[in-house]
Amino acid sequence: MPELPEVDSYRTGLAKPLIGLEANGGKALWHRASDSNFNLVKGQKIFGLDRRGKYLIINLNTHHIIIHLRMTGRIDITKGETPKYTTVEINFTDGQKLCLVDYRKFGRVWIVKNINKIVGHIGIEPLSKQFTSNKFEEMLEKRTGMMKPLLLNQQFIAGIGNYLADEILFRSSIHPMRKANTLTKVEKKQLHRDIRYIIKKSISYGGTTFLTFRGPEGKKGDFWKQLKIFRKTGEPCPHCKKPVTRIIVGQRSTHICENKQKII
Repeated sequence: MPELPEVDSYRTGLAKPLIGLEANGGKALWHRASDSNFNLVKGQKIFGLDRRGKYLIINLNTHHIIIHLRMTGRIDITKGETPKYTTVEINFTDGQKLCLVDYRKFGRVWIVKNINKIVGHIGIEPLSKQFTSNKFEEMLEKRTGMMKPLLLNQQFIAGIGNYLADEILFRSSIHPMRKANTLTKVEKKQLHRDIRYIIKKSISYGGTTFLTFRGPEGKKGDFWKQLKIFRKTGEPCPHCKKPVTRIIVGQRSTHICENKQKII
């Protein structure tokens, strides 16, 4: 957390206030948040924003500012006092500044010419045209591991985190510990559809706010109201009314309906 939908809300929501601004340097207020040279962006204008997986990419004339929010990061645009817990600050010539606000200090910022230096290892984008049903079947062909850790593997598919994985697998009626090589052709096609469906639906609600996430203009993500299984331990499954179970899969807290999602 934040996952793909939350980062995408910044990509779209920050475009209007940021595009056209001229950078005037910046600094890391927490030394581990960035070791980049902020003088590199001086005099450069922002002309667009992109996203790769959970990474936000701010495009300038010759360089890119890449931000990973990690667990508790958020982005504030302010003209006044620097917000508490700011770890990185990017300044603009009009007096505004972009602040990475992160009380746990895990978020990171890079300034690079080639984005692949930072995001080149990331897997396929699940909403891209390249992520077809046939491509997904091909990706699963030689995989033998458990399904949930595989979905969380950022080198396999970009941007899926814990809550998305639980919701996707529940919708697909697939147990998180099912081995990838046990899925039928029908199940693979259904899972492909559900990956795209759940991510698109979360984006449409601005992502999910559990604790600290705030999107552009401080808005909370409302997809948490649509969650069917994640963090619903003991509550009735919306499919069969049996209590939702919490288990640990790959060291991650995982929520399932044992009736709907059979391990086989």
